[in-house]
Amino acid sequence: MKITKIKTHIVPIQLSSTFKTALREVSHVNVVRVYIHFDNGIVGIGDAAPTHVITGDTEASITSAINDIFGPFLIGRELDEELTILDEMKSLLVHNSSPKAAIDIALHDALAKASSKPLYEFLGGGSPRLETDYTISIGTPEKMVRDAETKVAEGFKSLKIKLGLDPVEIEVAKIRRMNEALGGKIPFRIDANQGWTPDVAIQILNEWSDIPIGFIEQPVKSWDFAGMAKVTANTNIPIMADESLFGIHDAKRLLDEKCCNLLNIKLMKSAGIKEARAIHDLASEYKVDCMIGTMIEGYASLSAAAHFAASAKQVKFYDLDVPFMWNLQGKNLADIGLEIGRGEVLLTEEDGIGISAY
Repeated sequence: MKITKIKTHIVPIQLSSTFKTALREVSHVNVVRVYIHFDNGIVGIGDAAPTHVITGDTEASITSAINDIFGPFLIGRELDEELTILDEMKSLLVHNSSPKAAIDIALHDALAKASSKPLYEFLGGGSPRLETDYTISIGTPEKMVRDAETKVAEGFKSLKIKLGLDPVEIEVAKIRRMNEALGGKIPFRIDANQGWTPDVAIQILNEWSDIPIGFIEQPVKSWDFAGMAKVTANTNIPIMADESLFGIHDAKRLLDEKCCNLLNIKLMKSAGIKEARAIHDLASEYKVDCMIGTMIEGYASLSAAAHFAASAKQVKFYDLDVPFMWNLQGKNLADIGLEIGRGEVLLTEEDGIGISAY
């Protein structure tokens, strides 16, 4: 398979309601869609979501990286199943993990299409039905309780709660109130998005010892590996690395320095599926469980993340709730590549990532 043409365009995606974390507030996203054409007629599709507060990537920088740097390098190149071309491509530009991910996804989509398989089967197989949590964004305690009750009634069996902006007593009380409202029956996954200091994190976590909490995600700044290790050593609640983890070298450092108990793999951070699989394999060696997560992003990258997760045995947690946040008016299965169930996403048996709408 030889690459003959690469095109990009913007896919605007509106959310049903505003989503707020300790890092940002978002009601829509302009996703950069990439189409990679091959000489056998196959077109691989990928997406990059601009999340500048995490990856540093913007709509303009993603578009420029693909059109001005990666595209000219890739056109005319042959593709092999090991995707060795990605290693060469990544060396052309430091960082820029989101445009790299879009191309990686499109190349995996193309290979799976060439094999006439859904991507998850091409990657090794697994269950096409994935039970996801739902993320409750930051709001008043009253609103967060209402949102939690609504989502449980809609069929979600676990909730991810965004915190990181309020004083200690309010952070602690929010989870207590939600737990009481839900009768202590729903496990929480807490995400502070780097919002606490190590000492504040330890103080807060020790207040929740009687609440069903699966893990705490990225309690301190992404660069504070020592702080992460301190929190991990001083709480019985498992700690998950997110913004501290981009590539395989981050993963090894996090695990070697005992900074966390769990890893959150996101394709927009790992520069795509190839590096995500390397992180997953390292986690398997260390016997560390993973979560597959996404940011507020597009249809192609979400579908790719779900396909990767389905094929990855070390992924035990699924944070794939973004499809439940999209305003899908006028969209069909060929647009989004996934079916949306009651608290779960379902992969289709279409080839690749399941998106055929150009």
